[in-house]
Amino acid sequence: MTSPRRTTITFVAFLLVAASPIGSAHAQRTQLPRTRADLLLESGLWPQAEEAYYAQSRVRPRDPAARAELGRYLAMKGAVLPGTVLIEEAQQFGLDSALARRLLRPWRSVLEWRAMATLRADSVVQARAPLDSLSLFRIPLPASAMKSTRRNASARSTVWVDVVPRQVGVDSVAGETPRMGVEVLEGFVPSYDAASRRVTLHADARLAARVEGERYRVLRDSREVRVLMTSGRTLSLPAALAELAPGWWQLDLLHGWLVVRR
Repeated sequence: MTSPRRTTITFVAFLLVAASPIGSAHAQRTQLPRTRADLLLESGLWPQAEEAYYAQSRVRPRDPAARAELGRYLAMKGAVLPGTVLIEEAQQFGLDSALARRLLRPWRSVLEWRAMATLRADSVVQARAPLDSLSLFRIPLPASAMKSTRRNASARSTVWVDVVPRQVGVDSVAGETPRMGVEVLEGFVPSYDAASRRVTLHADARLAARVEGERYRVLRDSREVRVLMTSGRTLSLPAALAELAPGWWQLDLLHGWLVVRR
C-alpha cells in the first residue's frame, strides 16, 4: 500500500501550480426573477424543481431568464459546462451582460480548478479534524506552496489548512485561520475515512464515481453545499455529515452526490 507521506508529494505538486492566480448595465435587473421552480428548490422538492426548470425553458425556449435559470440549476447539480453554455446563450437572447457575468463567474472558476485536477495515481493525504464544525477536514500543505512571507515560510515547514464547503479558492490559505475551498479538490472526487482520518484524492473521477454506498443528492452554489436528506428536507453538508455520522464518505460534486458508508 502506498504511504500517505509519499502520495502527498503528488498532491503538493498540483497545489504548487494551482496556487497561481486564476484568472447593472442601464439599471436592468440585477438578479434572475423568482419562479415556481425556485420555490420548489428552496422547499427541498428538488425533482419537482428540476422538472419545472426544464418545463419553463421548453415552453419559452428563447426567454433569456428561463434559459439562464436552467443553466444555473445544471451547474449547481454538477453539470457545470452545460450550465455555463446555457447562461452564455441566455446572454445572446438578451440577458443583461452584467448579470450574465455575475452568474458565470463562480462556475468558470470551478471549471478552471477541474481542468487542473490531474494525478497519475490516487493520492492519500493524512488529515486532521477541522478547527470548526463548518469545515470538512484539515490537510497539510508545505509553506512553500502558499502565498506566505519568507519569515512565515521559514518558521513553519507545514501548515494545516481547513477545507470548507464553499468557494474560497486558495486565497486565504496564508491567513491566521488557513482555509481552502472545496472546489480546489472537487475534480479528484475526494473521499474521507473517519477512522483513519485519511483523505483520498482520485486520479480517475469516473472510477471514483462508481463506488458503493448510500447516495444523497447535493446541490451547491458559491456559498455552500446542500444535501437532500429526504423530500422536503435539506441540510448543509457539515450538518448532514454530523447527522449521518458515516465511517466513510465521498463528495462527488462532478455528478451531484454525497456517498456514505456507515
